[in-house]
Amino acid sequence: MRNKPDPCHYCPKTVSRYLKNFLQERKAVLRSESIEPVHRMRVASRRLRAALSVFKNMLTRKRSKIWRKRIRRIGRALGRARQLDVQIKFLKSLGRRGNKPGIVNLELITRPLKKKRQSAQKQIDILLADFQVNKQLPGLKERLEKLSGGGMTSCSKNTFDFRSTVILKRLEQLLAFVPYIAKPQSIKQLHRMRIAAKKLRYTLEIYRPWCGKGFDRYIGSSHDLQDILGDLHEFDCLLRELAFFSKKPGKELKSTCAYLMQECAGRRKAVYFKFVRLWRKLENCRMWESLREEFLKMSAGQGHGA
Repeated sequence: MRNKPDPCHYCPKTVSRYLKNFLQERKAVLRSESIEPVHRMRVASRRLRAALSVFKNMLTRKRSKIWRKRIRRIGRALGRARQLDVQIKFLKSLGRRGNKPGIVNLELITRPLKKKRQSAQKQIDILLADFQVNKQLPGLKERLEKLSGGGMTSCSKNTFDFRSTVILKRLEQLLAFVPYIAKPQSIKQLHRMRIAAKKLRYTLEIYRPWCGKGFDRYIGSSHDLQDILGDLHEFDCLLRELAFFSKKPGKELKSTCAYLMQECAGRRKAVYFKFVRLWRKLENCRMWESLREEFLKMSAGQGHGA
């Protein structure tokens, strides 16, 4: 296994990079001048949590769990804001396409969504305004410094001898949702499948230096799956919001909701069939079987001794 990084140095380097990416979006998110910093910080929080999980043996399990929990809390607040940003942007795009017979007053929908977004921003501000690594993630910097300085000589065996197990676990979590692929209304299960694809992707990205460029196809496939299931989830969330609004009084509101629900349902259907086609393509090329075989070889002894 030549030219592979030393895990004792790779761990602090990777976690530090992900932490830096997470923190550098903080000011932009607090200013709330654009929707993109929220998206970038949310993605950075996911990668950071994935790294803290992968390297938990080196970082100590107990502390790693605490750090992940606190980052997850911020990630969830960012996720809610991101979801509203996407919904508002989508509805505005419909309004820009000219007059639609069913859309009487789009503001009846976007206005309350904007209020919810303002509320979500307040929660983000509370979580990030006084965020300090030493305060919210106590002991993390010291642990990373100790690893960087060579203070843990046994970290390689404690962590990377189990990389095959980690990847296979993520893969099995994804494949557990295969029975729901043919059930388009399994909203919760398909959303959880997206989360499983996300975790597999980020874990593979962390282990890429040991896997080589040949594993980029697994990362890319996980990414494609995550994206398309994400689109499906966005329509599910918007349909749920519209169903809530449709129960409120007002002819204009009901007419607008009816049109938007029909529009979203049609688009969701198209995204769902696109997802099914993607999954069939991945099955036909034995994507997941090949990934399993690669890591079973590692767990049998090939690829150890990083």
